[in-house]
Amino acid sequence: MVKFGEALSAFIKFLAGPTYSSNDYELAIKTSKDLEHLLEQEWGAEGKGLHEKITWVQHSSSPLPDDLMRRMRFLATIRNKLIHEVEFTKIENRSKFIETYERSKRELRTILVQRGSTRSNDCTIM
Repeated sequence: MVKFGEALSAFIKFLAGPTYSSNDYELAIKTSKDLEHLLEQEWGAEGKGLHEKITWVQHSSSPLPDDLMRRMRFLATIRNKLIHEVEFTKIENRSKFIETYERSKRELRTILVQRGSTRSNDCTIM
């Protein structure tokens, strides 16, 4: 039996939406991982990272809209800069980064619903 306080807390957390890490490195890695997983599971994408998976899908029989691929490449570029460039130590505009991620994920899910495919188990890693 679930206690009322636990149920209320879970409901409030649900209404508040996802909570993102305050660590920019963790945020960039986990959002990229989430999109990579979705592209792998639903489009069969292959490659080492998000850029390669986007390119794979772009050349597949089910390419994504150009603006969606551009947004996801923006996320991949920020992630790669954080990891590989010594002077790049933070996401300059976190709210833009998060909104770009959320919009990309929403659009991917909309495409899946439109084509009647939902194979993945909704992997959301934050």
